[in-house]
Amino acid sequence: MTKYKTNVGNYQMAYQFYDNPSNEVVVFIHGIPTNSHLWDQIVPYVNKDFKVIAVDMIGYGDSDRAPYYDLTLPKQAAYVISLLAQLGIEKANLVGHDLRGGVVQILSVTNPHRIKSLTIADGVTYSNWPLPKVVSIRYPTAFEFQPSPLFIERMLREGLYHPQLLPPYLLEKFTKQFSGEQGQLALQQASFALDHHQTEDIVPYLPKVTLPVKLMWGQHDRYLPPYWER
Repeated sequence: MTKYKTNVGNYQMAYQFYDNPSNEVVVFIHGIPTNSHLWDQIVPYVNKDFKVIAVDMIGYGDSDRAPYYDLTLPKQAAYVISLLAQLGIEKANLVGHDLRGGVVQILSVTNPHRIKSLTIADGVTYSNWPLPKVVSIRYPTAFEFQPSPLFIERMLREGLYHPQLLPPYLLEKFTKQFSGEQGQLALQQASFALDHHQTEDIVPYLPKVTLPVKLMWGQHDRYLPPYWER
């Protein structure tokens, strides 16, 4: 699938677009350490009824890299709104996984008029993040904490209940983006950007959200257990 790019502030954001006669748009937003290909096996089902956009968030995939202070969840939320504006999309259905569950929560508070519905899959919330494993790569004290493709592979494999859902081509998509010295530095910057206050600060406003919301957690999620759905 061809990837497109558009300007979002000071950076270029890459995204995949799947057309459909429908006027409804679904935007898929990945977490760490993945990219838009996280949704490759899901998009064909959704695309039967909706236009679909799967983004590479800034700092990931084929999007521009950035320093940590431009990779926070509020900043990433602003990039999503900028993308919608650039593409002339007034409202969209947002699906956020992991960190981007936090992004769509922020958008539900700051830009509810741009959203038709929210779906959060195993999303960060309150103070249940960043994961110790993700924090460990900031100042690695042992080889196993080096921000390398091997670290990403271990993290993904440990988090999967069904290992067959990570075929070799997909694993390469996730690890290649952070290979080499510059890639490892980019992954560290992504980690430094994470602070649980970014979701805790909006908690008082969440009860006022009136948008349709669907929350999903994997029963056997090793990183963000279903407890947080409640």
